[in-house]
Amino acid sequence: LTFPLLSVTLLVSFGSSMLYGYHPAVVNSPAGHIKAFYNATWSRRYGHGLAPGPLTLLYSLTVSIFALGGLVGSLLVGVLVERYGRNGALSRSALLVLLAGCFMGFSRELGSPEMVIVGRSITGLHSGICLSVVPLYLGEIAPKNLRGFLGLMPSIFICLGVFFAQVLGLPELLGEDRFWPLFLSMVVVPASLQLLLLHCFPESPRYLLIERNDVCGATKALCQFLGTPDVQDVIEEMKEEQRSLSSVEMVSVWQLLQDRSVRWQTLSVVVVNAGMQLSGIDAIWFYTNTIFENAGIPVSQIPYTTVGTGAIEVVAGLIG
Repeated sequence: LTFPLLSVTLLVSFGSSMLYGYHPAVVNSPAGHIKAFYNATWSRRYGHGLAPGPLTLLYSLTVSIFALGGLVGSLLVGVLVERYGRNGALSRSALLVLLAGCFMGFSRELGSPEMVIVGRSITGLHSGICLSVVPLYLGEIAPKNLRGFLGLMPSIFICLGVFFAQVLGLPELLGEDRFWPLFLSMVVVPASLQLLLLHCFPESPRYLLIERNDVCGATKALCQFLGTPDVQDVIEEMKEEQRSLSSVEMVSVWQLLQDRSVRWQTLSVVVVNAGMQLSGIDAIWFYTNTIFENAGIPVSQIPYTTVGTGAIEVVAGLIG
């Protein structure tokens, strides 16, 4: 495990994967403050406040548009990594977070609920991209014996992102009404760090060799990541993979779903992912305070109970 390998793993996990956990959990604590802002803005514009039903609908759109942005982002991954590479796609996606942070951070000053919703959709777009690109990048730069370890880091940082959002949402920190725009826009800090430092690390050697046919660039990248000039065996292995891929036709998602030869593999992937998404964890991330309040937990204890759920998730991630 070389210093460059560990450094880039921590950097992209902190600057991208952690934000995927932060974005769903960040809207839980300031939900009441955001709704009050929406209601006050509506009153100034139209002379009357929002009824409970439309207010809930507007806030639900703010929460759920993150997932719609994620869907769009995940569909763009193939085009982005082919055009810009793995490192390049992550660097450019960080710009989306800076844009989203500006929208959400200045929304109250400009009296615009629309800016919060647009910002949330952009954060979803970023998360949809990074959720695929980070494991792809780490899997391609890691030696075979370290792929499991490095591949686990993004998952742990997703749990940490949830936990950090819950901790920052405590009343003693950013849980007050005046701080919610800052709370939402804190995502610019990890993204800025990634944007500043990621260019110090090379592109994926596999991408350089197989997709760009850049043997020299792939060799330099391997030497930097592996910490040794003796990388010829790895280069030859990738060249063999390049030759085998040249005779393989790439398929679309629709073609994959229609292919009977991999039906059981596809079904297995769908079932496992559906089980994770339908486990209820997303509802807990988005609406923890409301769920606990309805369960009868005293309001003063809910923020700390929420932090407890995040701590358990971090521990479970480490055990996993």
